[in-house]
Amino acid sequence: MKLLVIGASGRTGRRVVEEAVSRGHPVTAFVRVAPKDRFPPEARGVIGNPMRIGDLVSHLADQDVIVSCLGQRSAADAHVLRDSAAVVLGAMGRSTVRRYIVVSQGLLFESRNPLISLLRVLLARHLTDSAAMERRLVQSEVPWNIVRPPRLTEGRQSTGYRAAINARPTGAWSMGRANLAAFLVDEAESGTYQRQIVGVAAA
Repeated sequence: MKLLVIGASGRTGRRVVEEAVSRGHPVTAFVRVAPKDRFPPEARGVIGNPMRIGDLVSHLADQDVIVSCLGQRSAADAHVLRDSAAVVLGAMGRSTVRRYIVVSQGLLFESRNPLISLLRVLLARHLTDSAAMERRLVQSEVPWNIVRPPRLTEGRQSTGYRAAINARPTGAWSMGRANLAAFLVDEAESGTYQRQIVGVAAA
């Protein structure tokens, strides 16, 4: 299985690259700027703009699955998830790739917890962009997966995860990035949750 990982230089994207490579999958690591740290030698790093369809189409030949781990780096990226989703969907229409997995926000699940309400206010720009990205995918006809993790923490080793359709799994309010990467690669391999919004949490 060949994966194109968008946002591969980020903390989650890099874990996805490492996880996929460790399982023997060919990986193309698509980044906006050259990373400070090199990718594993088995991964092919390419530089491009995820909001420019030509940059994506040129790297989609023979790919099986796109995994997007994009995130906002500044206020200038206020619409990066929404806009890149539109571009990726357009690029998929020009290629044979038919699977698209995106990382969204667990805060989009309904909750009456006052802390969650506060976080939604503090992260309103990020949530607005994530919600707009999700709407674009849901309205499309491609086999998509929307993955909503909780707060992400560091940690090099996966300790397992739990997943629930259209719900946040009960338990911890945080999750290691390695656990999320394991779920994303598992889903890329299996296609278990196609066209589903999935909440994930640490096991």
